Amino acid sequence: MPEHSYLMILSLAFGGGMLHALDADHIVTITSLAGDKHNFRHSLQYCTRWALGHGSVLLFFGAAMFFLGMMIPAELSHFAEILVGVVLVLIGARIVIDVVRARAHLHFHQHDHLLPHAHWHQHHPVKVHVDASHQHQHKAVLIGMLHGVAGSAPLLALLPISRLHDPMSGMAYLLVFGIGTLASMLFFGGILGKSMSWLHCYSQRTIKATRLVIGLGAIVFGAIWIQVSI
Repeated sequence: MPEHSYLMILSLAFGGGMLHALDADHIVTITSLAGDKHNFRHSLQYCTRWALGHGSVLLFFGAAMFFLGMMIPAELSHFAEILVGVVLVLIGARIVIDVVRARAHLHFHQHDHLLPHAHWHQHHPVKVHVDASHQHQHKAVLIGMLHGVAGSAPLLALLPISRLHDPMSGMAYLLVFGIGTLASMLFFGGILGKSMSWLHCYSQRTIKATRLVIGLGAIVFGAIWIQVSI
């Protein structure tokens, strides 16, 4: 294969990966996962782990196609599509429940002989001491793998490499596709992380309302996704 044609194919893979990362279901899922935290570093970690899970599945199926002659079963891809919507509904429901359980009220008190004044006070439910962030990052990997099986990934990644007769060229295509997906996700995750950090510093009530909107949005989008996929 001429060198310029090979570079063109890899450029197509990188661009396709970047566009694929911005699919609506990907954006809503990452926003629901990473937007639940108010930390720039955590946002990038979620996006990275999602992209790694997504890319690993494509590499696995790509290797199976080249070396074993196998393709992603249509039934499996269809089931994964429906499961994507279910996961979105569950993530959104968890966010909404967490926001509702963190009840806020005005607490009046006074210091010494000063006039009484009020503060917003929140009651958070008692939680078992586990590393929830670590657990959610594992979820990001699993959800990324799920997205790798469902949606347009087989069309954008696996179908083009089916035209490549060299297995190494095909695997290189998938690898660069995954790098493009990671780059796009990190860019989006950086913007999301900075925005949530700014909102968290600006107003607790604003961040609570934002999380509620994200949760409700994930539920509605997930329900629509299920209905369309069935």
